[in-house]
Amino acid sequence: MLITNPIFPLIVIIPVIVLVFIGLFIGTVRSHAGMFKKVIETVVTVLICICIYVINLRIMLPSSQATVKVPSLNVLFVMDSTISMWAEDYDGDNSRMDGAIEACNYIMDEFNGSSFALITFDHEAKVKIPLTPDRESVTDALEYIYEPSMYVAKGSNMNSPVDEMSRILTHMKDKYENRETIVFFFSDGEETFDSSKESGKDGSKDDESGDDESSENSYASYARLIGLVDGGAIVGVGSEDGTTMKDGDGNDIYDPETGDLAVSCIGEESLESIASKVGLEYVHMEDVDDLEDIVDHVIEDATYEAELRDDVENKEDTYYYVLPILMILLVSELMMFRK
Repeated sequence: MLITNPIFPLIVIIPVIVLVFIGLFIGTVRSHAGMFKKVIETVVTVLICICIYVINLRIMLPSSQATVKVPSLNVLFVMDSTISMWAEDYDGDNSRMDGAIEACNYIMDEFNGSSFALITFDHEAKVKIPLTPDRESVTDALEYIYEPSMYVAKGSNMNSPVDEMSRILTHMKDKYENRETIVFFFSDGEETFDSSKESGKDGSKDDESGDDESSENSYASYARLIGLVDGGAIVGVGSEDGTTMKDGDGNDIYDPETGDLAVSCIGEESLESIASKVGLEYVHMEDVDDLEDIVDHVIEDATYEAELRDDVENKEDTYYYVLPILMILLVSELMMFRK
């Protein structure tokens, strides 16, 4: 399929071509050359006008291959997929998951040409997409994250993605030494597991003291990722006031202790603790623009590489095939005019 992208609007170039033709044709008619030469000059004039028109059309051929400059980035998305991520308190009445997916798409737009991987977690972690340059695969995987039913959901464990993160990030570092590894971790910070026990700690807590030290120890396993991550952010979604929830079947979620509707609030303390362990910045995202500074910083520090890609839509110009013909015709017209 031919694609055109005119250099000048046709409404402008057609009158110009007509004026060029009239001017050259009048010169030919008024010349004292013989009839045969006048016919040749007229044909040359017509061909010149056709060449100008074709070049201006800028006819392009679609191609699935292109050599492009891409940022040397491997980006890992880690996505909380527990029921609370569908609580509707992000940027108005949108769900937290909607906000996280919107942010992932924004990041992929900004890091176009990079490679991406996706891990989801609730009580356990799953690698949804291993490292791939195929953005569409990641987009499809994000769209197919479904809200679980309360009857099959087993709660959330903020330590569950550490092992999978470590494996993927280690693979990125070992296989792609010249690429930076970037992590964006999306969660509302709520969990129903005792992370201090899950991470191998004794789990002792002082319920009246605020559990600051216990919270720090709860996510000590994330320290394993230091040295594997070059940038990114731990991103919190949700509000401090919180909101009620429904599961994937539309059932209201109730607090088992009080019997009232459960209210899900963002757990920033746990997210800040994870950020400090990994060495990343924590961002409470109320709008995708909140990630702009971090994304810009990654882009500024990134190196770029030329890469032949088969998954990039490309359009090849064809005007340079016509340009030499136009030059020959113009030279011929000039020589005939001088004679």
